[in-house]
Amino acid sequence: MTAPAPDRTAARTSVAEAEVPGWAGGVMLALRWVTLLVEVTVMVVLGTLAGGVLLGLGPALRAGGVVAARMTAEPTPWRTFWGAWRDGFGRSAALFAPVWVVAVLLWLDGVALGLLDGPARALLTGGLLVVGAWGAVVLACWPAVVTRYASGAAATWRLLLLLPLLAPATSLAVLVVTAALLAAAWVLPLLAVLVGPGFWLWATGRLATDRLERIDAQITPSR
Repeated sequence: MTAPAPDRTAARTSVAEAEVPGWAGGVMLALRWVTLLVEVTVMVVLGTLAGGVLLGLGPALRAGGVVAARMTAEPTPWRTFWGAWRDGFGRSAALFAPVWVVAVLLWLDGVALGLLDGPARALLTGGLLVVGAWGAVVLACWPAVVTRYASGAAATWRLLLLLPLLAPATSLAVLVVTAALLAAAWVLPLLAVLVGPGFWLWATGRLATDRLERIDAQITPSR
């Protein structure tokens, strides 16, 4: 009869709480959070490169979202990341393909914006701002939606495109987080590059997951 495997998650939590008590323990935990955020950023970059960028970014964001959701409660973040990256690679890459299409279209619109003047330029600028904000919310929710549901492409993207309407408060919070990180990148570019992507995945993932849980709770009783 084999002995039960040790609960490494509980062990890691107890170490985080008992290693250094008091304010020093809080500082150590904060440093651990920062370290993990940098690790998530590095994981996403490596996962993107491992998939050849075009195919790798979607799976990397999904796997990074899985790790970021667990943070200090995850005893083996690197193993978890690569496991999630491999397991959902094909589906994640396929579901992320529309993001690349929209990104190319937005880039072309940006090029056209530089060639216009007058009312046409103002109209296109306003349209790009709206589409960009909507796209930022959709992209922020993408890892959580793809991880949480096993739906097909049509159902997944229908939910993603409707989420900004279904969750206006969450959408506003996502845009605030995104804007704050862009502002930080302007002031402290190196710190933002190292910590920003990991923090963005963690913060927006928490917001998206909380909203999806509430949507599911509203739908379940009606079934």
